[in-house]
Order: sequence, then structure tokens, then C-alpha cells
Amino acid sequence: MKKNHFLLTDYRTEQIFSLLRWIFLLLAFLIFNFRPIAEIAKFNVQTFNYLLIFGIIYMICSQVALAKVSHDHKIFTSIMKAGILFDYIALMWLLILSGGVTSPLFPISYLIVMHATIYWGIKGAAISCVGMILSYVGLFIVDYPLQPFSFFIFILNTMFLFIIGFFGALIVNRERYHYRLQGRYKDLMIRDYLTGLYNHRHFQDTLKQAYLNKNTTKMSVVLADIDNFKQVNDQYGHVTGDQVLMKIGEMLKKTVPPSVGDCFRYGGEEFALVFYTDDRITIMAYLDSIFKELNQLTFTDDQTTFSVTMSIGLVKGINRYDSSYTVVKQADELLYKAKKNGKNQACFDCGAIIKGV
Repeated sequence: MKKNHFLLTDYRTEQIFSLLRWIFLLLAFLIFNFRPIAEIAKFNVQTFNYLLIFGIIYMICSQVALAKVSHDHKIFTSIMKAGILFDYIALMWLLILSGGVTSPLFPISYLIVMHATIYWGIKGAAISCVGMILSYVGLFIVDYPLQPFSFFIFILNTMFLFIIGFFGALIVNRERYHYRLQGRYKDLMIRDYLTGLYNHRHFQDTLKQAYLNKNTTKMSVVLADIDNFKQVNDQYGHVTGDQVLMKIGEMLKKTVPPSVGDCFRYGGEEFALVFYTDDRITIMAYLDSIFKELNQLTFTDDQTTFSVTMSIGLVKGINRYDSSYTVVKQADELLYKAKKNGKNQACFDCGAIIKGV
């Protein structure tokens, strides 16, 4: 699946606004310091150089942080919040230097409102709009009395700021709703309803994508099957059998964290694991934990308590195989080798065996 390069994530949003800050900084420098433009604008340049130094320092720091800090780090969130605060301070400073209420730079406030709206939706739009309007009213009071045309500009700017904030919030809220809905539908497509694990289709897609991207060096594949599960269904019924599958799915999710691997329901009573490592010691430790957790699981039906075991086949370092098909076939053969050797064990492709508890 191709990546959506137009998806406006928080990181890309911050990149866009970071670029816009540099563009506006350059334009402001030209307006205030380039003589042909400065003579036409006739802005107050008294403290502009201080604002320029303040802006350059902040933007260099934020640029370095964006390049070095992980997107889910707390520092990244702080940068986003500080960016909106910086934009607000810089704009108020510029408005004071460039004509107050009648400043031609006022439309920059629309971007600040949109910035806050993208991150915090309706709440961000409301807070940023109120903040900007109160500050603009403050400029109005300082500049009062105004010429009739200036008062008209004040009313128009205030009205457009409110409208842009309101409709921006509605648009962002709608897009976020559709994005969450899309994510929910996608999750339903790749999840097994009964166990909550990823389904067979997603397992195959994961392996195929790994081979397409040539990311197979540090990957290992496990196929696991509940021993004698047909007897469970025959003796206790399919409802109890479903309870067994659900509990084992919960156990696998609890035992194997997403940072280490993903768990799948392959089909029926069979499960699959994809480990994102080929380290035998690490994998053996997790499989040993699975056997221990499974040994502690008990199931009840009509006051009868029983337990189950699992047989496992594992292929370590799937880059040695030419396709996902051959990997799964090899893991399946090792699974049935474990069954043939007495069940309740894991067979590795390197010959190693782990016995269940």
C-alpha cells in the first residue's frame, strides 16, 4: 500500500508551520529593513531587531528539536505548544510595530487560529480565537479614537477571525471523525473478532510486505496449534471452545509486547506469531513464558475444570527463505514435527526444542 504523502500528521503540520515561520521572518525583515519597501510601509522599526533575534533563536532550536526528537516524545508536544505561543507573541509584536488595528499583517492571525485548531479541534479554535480577539480589542483601546475607515477594518478583521476559527474547527472536527472512522474500519478488517488478535489475512500481508521491503533479516515466524482441540469441542461444546480461544488470545497479547512481535489467529485453533528479531535466546525466553502462562490457564464448563497445551513450530531469520510461502510451509512442518514428537513443545528450524511445562 502506498503511503499517503498528503496526510497531515502532527509532525508534518509542525514542519509546514516551521517553514512558514521562516518565510514570514524573511518577509518581515524585508518590509522593515529593505529601504525601498520600508520607505513605503513606514513601520516602526524601534524594537524589530529584538523580535528578529528572538525569532531566529526560537526557530533554530525548534528546527533542531524536530530533526532529533521522536514524534511521540513529550518534547515534541511541548514544541507544538510553544510554537503557537511564539506565533502569538511575534504577531502581537508585529501588529504594534506595523499600525496596530489597521496593520496589513493581521491576516497572519488566521494561520495561528488554524494551527491551534489542527492540534486541539474546537477547543483550540475557541481558545485561540478568544485570545486573538481580546488582544485585538486591546490594540483597539490603545489606538482609540480611530478614523471611521479604521473602525470598519477592526470590525471586518474581528468578524473574519471568528468565521475562520468557527469553520476551521468544523472542518478539522469532521476530518478527524472520518480519520477515526477509517481507522476503525481498517482495524475491523485486520482483526479476528473472537480473539482480538490480527487475522490470517494480516499475517500474510505482514510477511509479503516484509519480503517486498527486504526487511526479513531480523524476523522470525511461529505457528502454534492447540493440542487435541477437537476433543475440547466434542466434550465441552463449541461455546467453551470459543472461550478457550479467547483466553489464549489474551494470553498471547499479554506475553508478547508489540515492540517484540505481533500475534495472529491463523485459523481454527491455530495461531501465528511474527517476532521482529532472530535472536534465539530472546525468542526462546518468550516461548518459555507462553508455555508457563498456558500452564496456569484453566477452563471451566459445568463445574469441570480442564487445561490445554500447544505445539509450536518456529522459523528463525526468515531471510534465508525465498518467499513468505516457503517460510509458512517450513513453520507448519516444524509444528507437525512437534505434534509427532509428543505435543506440548516447540521445534526450531535449527533443531532446538523447548518442552512445555
